[in-house]
Amino acid sequence: MLCMWDYRKVGTRICVCFDVSNTDALQTWQETPSVGELTRRYSCGNNCGMCIPYFAELLAEWQRGTWPATGA
Repeated sequence: MLCMWDYRKVGTRICVCFDVSNTDALQTWQETPSVGELTRRYSCGNNCGMCIPYFAELLAEWQRGTWPATGA
């Protein structure tokens, strides 16, 4: 069974190791728009590292103004 995970849905936990959501990322990026800042604040990427590509993609989309979607 294939499980579909929508990491773009606002409120979704992205870093399971340290329980960090994309909402936490949005709040962080209002001040410091970098994935490194998530590592500094929440330790994202310091355990398994699987969250980093997802946060990087979300940051790029946020900077382009395509995420979160209007009405999210």
